[in-house]
Amino acid sequence: MNKTSSERRKQNFVLTEIEKLNGSYPGVVAIAYGWFEQGKPAAELPAAIERFFGISITVDMASKFRTIRWVPHKEMVALKMATTKAAIESFGGDAGFDALLLAKLWEMMDEMTIPQLLSARTLFLKVRAQNLKEQEFLYKTGQLKPAPAGGGEVPDPQTQQRNVLRRIKEIFGLATDEEAESPAPQLPAAAGIESA
Repeated sequence: MNKTSSERRKQNFVLTEIEKLNGSYPGVVAIAYGWFEQGKPAAELPAAIERFFGISITVDMASKFRTIRWVPHKEMVALKMATTKAAIESFGGDAGFDALLLAKLWEMMDEMTIPQLLSARTLFLKVRAQNLKEQEFLYKTGQLKPAPAGGGEVPDPQTQQRNVLRRIKEIFGLATDEEAESPAPQLPAAAGIESA
């Protein structure tokens, strides 16, 4: 009997000791991920777990969790970010990415019901309103200068990529506190989209 790759993965997936503790002490895994995200050593994690939860773990348990779970997770996030960046670049930066999104929406319209279309339109209007509020705030605080008469400046491609990656991180909850709090220049609206 042939097993699929997902069945083999499930069969080979073994919980680490810290993940087993998470069943009785919810949050242990989150503390461990956060600990390693901050760049702290595995040798100090047992003391933090003891302080927060009153349970003892060994340095070996912390090191295994770091090696088996955290490092592959971090590598997967980095791979997703690199793939996203490459996809955005392959579509021609922000403008190409906006065109791709519009094409996907156009394709989905055949399958969408009227309430779904209205919901999509409402979401679009909310996003546009939020962008305008952000631009107004940036303008009032002097962080955004009005475009000179006769045509506006287009942000350089690196700035556009950083903005898109920052927004994608925010959407998927991957943004760090510093990225989420730091206002970035807003991207121009996609050509051909008019609000109603």
